[in-house]
Amino acid sequence: MASLESRTGAGADSPHRLLRLLCAGITIVLSTPSAEAAVERIEIVDRAPFAEGATFGPAGSYERISGQLHFALDPEHPANAEIVDLELGPRDHRGLVTFAADFILLRPDELSRGNHRLLYEVNNRGSLGALALFNEAAWNNDPTSQADAGNGFLFERGYSLLWTGWNWDVLPGDGRLQIELPIATEQGAPITGPVAAEFVVAQWTRSAPFIWGNSRGYPPVSLDAPDARLTVRDAPDGARSEIPRDRWRFARLEGDRLVPDPTHVFHVAGFEPGLIYDVVYPARDPRIVGLGLAAIRDAISFFRFETADAAGSANPLAEADAPDPEAALIFGISQSARVIQHMLWQALHVDEAGRMTFDGALIHVAGAGKGSFNHRFAQTTRHPSHVEDQ
Repeated sequence: MASLESRTGAGADSPHRLLRLLCAGITIVLSTPSAEAAVERIEIVDRAPFAEGATFGPAGSYERISGQLHFALDPEHPANAEIVDLELGPRDHRGLVTFAADFILLRPDELSRGNHRLLYEVNNRGSLGALALFNEAAWNNDPTSQADAGNGFLFERGYSLLWTGWNWDVLPGDGRLQIELPIATEQGAPITGPVAAEFVVAQWTRSAPFIWGNSRGYPPVSLDAPDARLTVRDAPDGARSEIPRDRWRFARLEGDRLVPDPTHVFHVAGFEPGLIYDVVYPARDPRIVGLGLAAIRDAISFFRFETADAAGSANPLAEADAPDPEAALIFGISQSARVIQHMLWQALHVDEAGRMTFDGALIHVAGAGKGSFNHRFAQTTRHPSHVEDQ
């Protein structure tokens, strides 16, 4: 596994330097009169001492809480207007679109001993990175032990840490956080449309996957789809050359045997390393992927602003009838950092009550891009390949 420095581009003092940058990003919170919580229920599955009960300076010992957050969003609410296809989602008897996501929360046992700051990390494809980056711990998606606390940097300073699922297409396994998002339909009828996938092979091969590892992706409507296209180019901005449809198919090689497969492409002449291949094909049943961004927004909103859910179950970050966090910070690396940029671009950091859910953001090694996070047939675990360019 790569070292912390090689994976983040940060030096040995990176936790201290990055946290200073994060805190410097705090801005003024928008004040609003009333609360409209889109998290309607918190379901706690496990609650246990963190790090074998170890103490971390003035903050003392920590608790690990995990479970699911259950969301209910109003498609007619202006705060949700940017969520693509939300109006086409299944609604309950109240006219709301519901879904659920995993969460993990690490908080001081005694909230009064913490620093009253909530640090939310946008996980990267279901995997957690904040403890590796800030605390120099090993990479682990299920932090429970003293080893997972690393050097204790965040805990000694009293932060509460939160992670939630947001990528619909992340496969379960290895502790990856999950979210189950609803499917958009046209008055109950299935929706079909084009999906594009880009892939590069490391060595010559006649079959290759076009759905990334640990990703479910969208399968083609039909393996024989005559309108599916496969193109090749030698550079990101290079001209595409189309490979004739009778020279490739949705299949993989098992030895000398060709097996139909909705996740692989077989090419008679083989795929060359270093070239960029794009397959475009019709798929069906798009998830309402922008709800993943709303899940981040509303999870932070619940833990920061609410004392309990609609059923009266307490917010674990609230006591004495008041939420503990005085400020919330958000952090992301690479793709996860682009998620934050995307949320800011579409104002999906402002909840249904008009409150800015986080005050500061550390957008680490994101570049200038956004991502495949809020459009029809979006696939969050991979780099976007734009159908309209083909």
